[in-house]
Amino acid sequence: MIAAIIGATGLVGNTLLTRIIESEHYSKVLVIGRSAPNLVEHQFGAEKVQFICCQLDEIHELTLAEKVDHAFCCLGTTIKQAGSEEAFIQVDKLAVLAFAKLIQAQANPSLKFMVVTALGADAKSTVFYNRIKGEVELSLKALSLPVLNIFQPSLLLGPRDNGRFMEDIGQTLFGGLSFLFIGPLRKYQPINAQTVAESMYQVALKPQVAPTHQIITNAMMHRCHY
Repeated sequence: MIAAIIGATGLVGNTLLTRIIESEHYSKVLVIGRSAPNLVEHQFGAEKVQFICCQLDEIHELTLAEKVDHAFCCLGTTIKQAGSEEAFIQVDKLAVLAFAKLIQAQANPSLKFMVVTALGADAKSTVFYNRIKGEVELSLKALSLPVLNIFQPSLLLGPRDNGRFMEDIGQTLFGGLSFLFIGPLRKYQPINAQTVAESMYQVALKPQVAPTHQIITNAMMHRCHY
């Protein structure tokens, strides 16, 4: 199969890309983004990668020559990193939808689209971050993609190299207190980015009958119950 991924330099995306290129299920992976992914020299399967350099606001201008079977969207930023709410929307909403429309345009009836949003995503939320994530989910559902899988992780744990200071503090604090997330709090338990990436990979390979859409919650990923 052929996969496409956007957000491959991020915490989840980088781990997922490694999983995909080392998988016997994929013959090629199209990596779309502003920066080429960091691949280990002589990494097994690296020859499968085709990097397509593209600014996020130029995705709508792309045309993919090869039909994509599985599309993975791992885009995500913060308002601080983006610089403003408007810039955040450009990444976490508009670029996500542009990627989905790019893949949808191929009219592949067996397409599977996997996207990372967030725990608490709700288009009616008074919290800006949660509201945008919720709006993205609604917009993706409206596209009527053959198969849509939405992953809603809590706080992501894992090494970052972009200086998200507050998230680093959150990782240290909540990562060390994960054992306290029991009972009703279990659904908020921080989750390792590798677990999210593995969940996306496994769900992509799971048989699903189109048309359908599925929410994979934070708790489901922790339990490996997809």
